[in-house]
Amino acid sequence: MIYAGIDIGSRAAKAVLLQDDTIVSSVIRDTGAESVKTSQALLKELLVGTGIEAGEIDYTVATGYGRVLVPYADENVSEISAHAKGINWYFPQVRTILDMGGQDCKAINCDGEGNVTNFVMNDKCAGGTGRFLEMIAEVLNIPLEEIGSVSLSSNGGIPFNTICAVFAKTEALGHLRKGVSRADILAGLHEAIATRSYNLLRRVSLEPGFAITGGISKNSGLVAKISQKVQMDPLLCADPQLCGALGAALYARNKSAIATPGVKMQYGYDDGTGSYFISIDEELCSGCGKCVDACPAGIFTMSRRNGRIVAEVKEEARKRLPILCPGVGNCRKLNSITCQAVCGENAIEHSW
Repeated sequence: MIYAGIDIGSRAAKAVLLQDDTIVSSVIRDTGAESVKTSQALLKELLVGTGIEAGEIDYTVATGYGRVLVPYADENVSEISAHAKGINWYFPQVRTILDMGGQDCKAINCDGEGNVTNFVMNDKCAGGTGRFLEMIAEVLNIPLEEIGSVSLSSNGGIPFNTICAVFAKTEALGHLRKGVSRADILAGLHEAIATRSYNLLRRVSLEPGFAITGGISKNSGLVAKISQKVQMDPLLCADPQLCGALGAALYARNKSAIATPGVKMQYGYDDGTGSYFISIDEELCSGCGKCVDACPAGIFTMSRRNGRIVAEVKEEARKRLPILCPGVGNCRKLNSITCQAVCGENAIEHSW
């Protein structure tokens, strides 16, 4: 079977095509201004040379900042969950992850199955993110992909008082005008970013089995500085920037198995805060339609599947499920009847 993971990040869009347990194709491109168009172009590029048509993909899961803007995705998961699942595919021993993205950084703990157990994010400041390093590369007139190796040639980094995107740029320009080498400026900035990353990691459990994901992990100078801080060599997969898309594809594979016709249909998503799913057991559902009338949010409808009339969640409600539905426990407090109460076959389950 074939699954797709689509990761629409703030700076880059990534996709992975998975056939059973094998990566068939992968793509990385700029996100651009319109995430919907980007996601469509991404899928088209992903299928080039594979001999696979879009209609042959069994299940698609989207992740990243633009995950709700992927029109062909069956559902979505947070990038936190996706990166944990993706790196687990490569390294099941990973328990701590530093995900360094285009506009934020995250420290994540996960278990041996790649399930998130804890996470923290940096504040809203862009310092230390991919966009920050892009800006510094522009100021120093060095290609972004070379700043890591240039920083490693430094004999002594220049201390930076801040990595605020605005003030660090001014400070870097000041050093440059004084004749400080680009290598020393970059080494100082990498030291500051590594310190900030280490402080973020200390807010979760920093355990053996440490990995770095995201585009910034391709920066050899920064990886070296972080390694010194944590006193561990990070595990790096073949392309850490694809971890989120891979994780989304793995979720697609798992959800496709759950959604086998005649067993259960599962709607919703999960992220670092919890799982938000409604499951409908088609074998138990009698097709009475009582849940449609009982739901105050109007999220259910009836449809024909495998020759039977069964309940399902409306297409337009699937990506907004936790917003529309408070969960059966809260619903019971607010309303005299609930979907579960009227379902005599116990075919409906809520995960929150």
